[in-house]
Amino acid sequence: MNERERQLTLNYECLHSMPSGLREVRVWWDPVLENWLVGKRIDLSEVHDSADLVEPRVMEMIDHPNVVKVRSVATVAGFPAPMRVVEVIMPYYEQGSVTDAFERGERFTASQALRIIRAALQGLAEMHERHGILHRDVKSPNLFLTGNADTVKLGDLGLAGKMDSTGKAPCVNAPQLYAPPELIVGDGVTRASDLFSLGVVLLELLRGRFDYASYSTTHTVDALLRGRSPLREEDLVLPVWVCRSLRKIIQKAMNHEPARRFQTARAMGDQIARIKIADWQETDKGVWEAPFLRYSHKRVRVTAEPLHGGGFTLVTQKRKSAAWRRVDSDVTVTDLRHQQTLAVFEKANSLAVS
Repeated sequence: MNERERQLTLNYECLHSMPSGLREVRVWWDPVLENWLVGKRIDLSEVHDSADLVEPRVMEMIDHPNVVKVRSVATVAGFPAPMRVVEVIMPYYEQGSVTDAFERGERFTASQALRIIRAALQGLAEMHERHGILHRDVKSPNLFLTGNADTVKLGDLGLAGKMDSTGKAPCVNAPQLYAPPELIVGDGVTRASDLFSLGVVLLELLRGRFDYASYSTTHTVDALLRGRSPLREEDLVLPVWVCRSLRKIIQKAMNHEPARRFQTARAMGDQIARIKIADWQETDKGVWEAPFLRYSHKRVRVTAEPLHGGGFTLVTQKRKSAAWRRVDSDVTVTDLRHQQTLAVFEKANSLAVS
C-alpha cells in the first residue's frame, strides 16, 4: 500500500463535526500530545486528474509561519467507488478562519486586511517558489487566524497541485466564490490563479462578508463554465474610502486575463507594502471617520449630507481636540460612487496618512 492509499487509523478521539461547505470537518483530540486537531475530509474524485496532487510527505515537509502545518494525510476507508476520500489532519486554531470571524460579526480595518493578505502572500510564495505547488483553493475559510494578523496561516492543502515546467497545474472541479475564471475550463492554473483568489479575499476583508447563501452552486458553476468570476456586480463594489492605489491592486489581482494579473506573490506583496491607508469606519449613516496614521488623537471625517433634489454634499473636517473644522471646500455629487466622491476620500486619506 503506497503513501496515498494508507488507511486512516488515528489514535484520536473525534469530539464533533463542523459544517464547512461541501466538505466535512472534524475536531479531534490527540491524547498523546494533548492538543486539538482538525481533520478535513476531501473527495479526490472531484479532481479531474488527481495525478498532480501533492504527496502527503511533501505536505508534511512544508514548514512556514504562514502555512498551516499538515500533521498527516490518510485515506478514509468505507466510501463507495468512485469516491476516494482522504482526511488532512491539521492544528486547530481557536479563532477559526476569516469566514468564522465574519460569522461572529467581526469586521477588519484596512490595516488588518492588508496585514492578513501580506501574511497569506508570504505563505503562497513559500508554496509557489520553494515547493513548486499551487494551492488551487484559496478562500477566506482557508485563512486561519492566530491572534496576530502577521501570522495568519494559509491552510487546507487538500487540492494543492504540483506545477509543471511551465508553471501550470491542471484545473480542478472545485467551484467556489473565490475561484479564478479559468479554474474549470482553462488549460491550467498558475500562480496568478492563486493570486486572483487572494484578491477576492482582500475585497471581502475591505467590504465585509459576502452573502454566501444567496449564491447557488448552479450559479457558481455556470459562471465558471463561462470563464467568469461567480461574484455579482454588487459584491465587487468597494467602500468609498478605499484609496486609488489599493483599488488598482485589487483590479490587477482580479483581472479576468491571467497574464494581466500579478505573476508572483512577491510582486503583489511589494505593491501592497507601499499602500498607505487610514483605518476608516462608518460611524453613522453617511459619516466616515479615521484616525491620523501618526497622531491617533487627531481624526479626519467625511460626511455625506443628502440634498433635497437628490445627491449629496460632501464635507471634509479635521479634529485635533474637541472641535471639528472644515479643511476643504464642500463638494456636491450625484451619488456616492461618483468619481468626485472617490476624489474627496482620496484627499481625506492623504491628509490622514501624511
